[in-house]
Amino acid sequence: MASSDERVATYGQLLRYREFSGLFAAHTVSILGDVLTKVALSVLIYDRTDSALLTALTYAFGFLPQVLTAALASAVVDLVPARRLMLIGDLGRLVCVLAMTVPGMPVPVLLLLVAVSGALSPLFRAVRQVLLPEIVGMNGYALGRSMFSGTVQIGQTLGFGLGGLLLVVFTPRAALLIDAATFAFSMAAVALLVRPRPAAAAGQVDRPSGIVRATILGNRSVLGDSELRRLLLLQWVPTAFVVLPEGLAAPYAAHLGGGPEAVGLLLAFPAVGTVIGEAAVARFLGPQARTRWVPALLLVAVIPLLFFVFTPSLPMALALLFVSGVGTAFALPLDQLFIERVPASLRGRAMTLTGAGSIATQGAGLALGGVMADWMPMHWVFAGAGIAALTAAVFTGRKRPWRSGGRTPMPEPGPKTTGTESPSRSHQPTPTAER
Repeated sequence: MASSDERVATYGQLLRYREFSGLFAAHTVSILGDVLTKVALSVLIYDRTDSALLTALTYAFGFLPQVLTAALASAVVDLVPARRLMLIGDLGRLVCVLAMTVPGMPVPVLLLLVAVSGALSPLFRAVRQVLLPEIVGMNGYALGRSMFSGTVQIGQTLGFGLGGLLLVVFTPRAALLIDAATFAFSMAAVALLVRPRPAAAAGQVDRPSGIVRATILGNRSVLGDSELRRLLLLQWVPTAFVVLPEGLAAPYAAHLGGGPEAVGLLLAFPAVGTVIGEAAVARFLGPQARTRWVPALLLVAVIPLLFFVFTPSLPMALALLFVSGVGTAFALPLDQLFIERVPASLRGRAMTLTGAGSIATQGAGLALGGVMADWMPMHWVFAGAGIAALTAAVFTGRKRPWRSGGRTPMPEPGPKTTGTESPSRSHQPTPTAER
């Protein structure tokens, strides 16, 4: 484990940590497995039902349960040892995928399996983020977080294409078996390379109602802290509008006279921009410089969307979306400030809440974009998203949470707040580097 004063300055140094390499390998193949599962199962359900609605529900059932997990069960991340929970999560998703391959499995049961697998995903993601400061320290957190985020962007961009290629060669059931193998690999990486640690929260909750109560009260503690709430809103709300064009890639490509390749480019360019932006911010800026760059990066994310009012050509649209993607790196320093302020015994719930809130707000933004696209020209929708994102950034950032957030750690909650034992028996927050 990296000490708090050890500087992790490069990605190479980060990968030399055995535990980080195991965590990163498990994360990478799990992301690929999640994407391939959605592709293979959507094809399987469409082949059996010829229903576009049920095919769409395959994707919805993979995401909606994540919000319910954050609302009702995220205390599990704080109350169960991290390594054990990761193994349970991968095993659960492995069993779900294998069950999907059973011939003649009813479609409602398939959708239920998708929902169960989706409900496990945010727990795995939260455990990974909670472990990251413990493994590499806060000096390495931004680098590690950018690697995980980049894997998500690339995995989702390439994963759907890879899934389509697999289905050219294999049947959907065979592709699902390949997906199951990714979760088995993830389990092996965690079991061999990530060492056991005690649960972050000291107490144990024996009844499901206790877990629900601990989750609700923990979420209330996080959202009740004004600094944490501002940091979350500044990440959630502007981003929800910045990513709106991704949901309209297909109709916008048609508007420009492009085909499927144009759709792929419109989805890929902002993702590549995000990867490059986060990598540059994490690698070349120190903690203090990162926070100072938050306003500028917000503008870089938002301003390019305003230029869509001039109906740019496809090459220019791709350039604008790429630059906007680079600017979304503004969330990286905000995320580090957030986790620095949250006490160790609440981090699991806090990080699960962060992911669920991001999914919910971005889903709402995509839905709003679809409604707007039905009654106004597409380029106006994109420009309108830029105006909305700029307004949201001004409103949610008016108290400059990047200047105050994270500097003073939030007090460890007592038993009445978390449903756990005395805070004196819980782990202390990971020491942070001087800012």
